[in-house]
Amino acid sequence: MLDVVVVGAGHNGLVAAAYLARARLAVECFERSDVVGGACVTEELWPGVRASPGAYTLSLLRPEIVRELDLAAHGLDVSVHEPYLFAPFPDGRKVVTWSGREETCAALERDWSAADAAAYREFADRWERAAERARPLMLEPPDRERWVDAVGEQILGGSIAAELAGIPSKQVRVPFAIQGLIGTLAGPEDPGTAFVGFYHDLGQAAGVPGAWGYARGGMGAVTAALRGAAEAAGARVRLESPVERVLVEDGRAAGVVLDGGEEVRADTVVSNADPVTTSRLAGVAGRRDWRQAGPVVKVMLLLDGLPDFPSWPGPEPWRGAIDIGFTLDDLSAAAADARAGRPAASPWIEAACQTAADDTLAPPGRHVLSLFCQCFPTDADADAAADAAIARFAEVCPELPDRIVDRLALGPRELEQRFGLAGGHIFHGEMLPGQLFDGRYAPDRFEGIEGLYLAGSGAHPGGAVTGAPGYLAARAVIAARG
Repeated sequence: MLDVVVVGAGHNGLVAAAYLARARLAVECFERSDVVGGACVTEELWPGVRASPGAYTLSLLRPEIVRELDLAAHGLDVSVHEPYLFAPFPDGRKVVTWSGREETCAALERDWSAADAAAYREFADRWERAAERARPLMLEPPDRERWVDAVGEQILGGSIAAELAGIPSKQVRVPFAIQGLIGTLAGPEDPGTAFVGFYHDLGQAAGVPGAWGYARGGMGAVTAALRGAAEAAGARVRLESPVERVLVEDGRAAGVVLDGGEEVRADTVVSNADPVTTSRLAGVAGRRDWRQAGPVVKVMLLLDGLPDFPSWPGPEPWRGAIDIGFTLDDLSAAAADARAGRPAASPWIEAACQTAADDTLAPPGRHVLSLFCQCFPTDADADAAADAAIARFAEVCPELPDRIVDRLALGPRELEQRFGLAGGHIFHGEMLPGQLFDGRYAPDRFEGIEGLYLAGSGAHPGGAVTGAPGYLAARAVIAARG
């Protein structure tokens, strides 16, 4: 009999397995796929061409986890992408930011105005001071009051539009506003979007506080390193072993039953699955107020070369994040469309082309452009959404359509099928007021079942590749065992 069964070998499940095994518990992790990672994977999408069709860039993985599990020794190599962000506009102007504050301010002053650079500096400095206070809370149990003390009510409950209102040029605000909308069905004026943007500034994994970067070899390198750490600590990972249900006896988790009927007994079950899936596996109703309808369509484009942007010819802009969203009104309209059950007429996009910065993923002359597109209803036609996103991108990069060799389009339903994400929600549930801190699932007892812990992104502190829910779940298990 095992001490702990972990359901799912996504990044949080592997973090939990590693820490539990380090505590000398007998741990086995059961993964339905033939690779570890969940949505944090590198796949060969075309012959000889690998890419990350789920999570695509890294920052929020907690530095404590990277250090304590010695992930560098297990192959993890992360570098900041530079330029950090490139946002072209149809009028030929652009916003370019870098991981260094001075370089960004110089670019804003050159391309826009001294007033824009000064206002951005004030905003960025204010957020970084708050982030320094908030980062330690990412590995602490949910306590909203401590977050209020650290960052203030305005950042926790306000809108991203209000946070950026001091920047004079509205176009300059747009790429920063997009950071407050990623993964959630909201417009820039909506309450709670300031925190979504702020949350994305809490990372350190790329070496520069707040900066995002690429894991060499794609996002699968992250979970390969986590698997290595878990197995080195004594955990066992079993692939192609989907869990059919969680055994619950007298109100307590007692193990799992795999597809095919194999019963695996354990004192404790830790689920890396989303809350809706975990509820189904445990045979409970789950929270009726939980919102887990994903608004994202992910489009992977195989290119035969890098087209030029008229606003910035050459390879430089392809090495970082590329944000396509032209006005704040466009961002609001996209959310309004999806809320009304329509695909966004003018979707906004965050794009990344890791092959421009990482030569391990594709042969010369081939590139993969990842388009993270919003906002769409959960029943969106993924191919139609891809057409709309490509047309939107072509407004600032007219050569793009002619460079496309092939594509893969994943709407919410396809994300659900491919990665096991109920509703296709990349964060396992909206990260807006009512579903944060004490309103999010706690990492300990799940839905009143003793010995069942939630380690996925539906648990506090939330989504993205942080490892924090897995860490907190493991800590809760260890504490409960005395």
